[in-house]
Amino acid sequence: MKKNLYTIEQMLDNSLKCTGGESFKEVEQRMDEVIENIIKHNDGKKVVIVSHGASIKYYLKKYCNFTNNKLFYNKKELIIESPSVLRLKFNNFKLKEIKLI
Repeated sequence: MKKNLYTIEQMLDNSLKCTGGESFKEVEQRMDEVIENIIKHNDGKKVVIVSHGASIKYYLKKYCNFTNNKLFYNKKELIIESPSVLRLKFNNFKLKEIKLI
């Protein structure tokens, strides 16, 4: 599996961005707002969200350990490739479970 070095660099430096692009922090904030809005308007429902792998990684980083350029949730590595399918379970806007499917 080839790692996207720029994605890794952005996860290590929250302010790094290309001209006209978004930084890690900006993507994380945008993902937070969108996912919170989706949860708010779909309480109790199952929904599907499709996004770029890097955006998902940036969103999940706050819930995971990021060690040696790898994401871990509950001591299990989350290998997010293109494509990947993850199940996220929320309760009262709080993430309760991440599972690779």
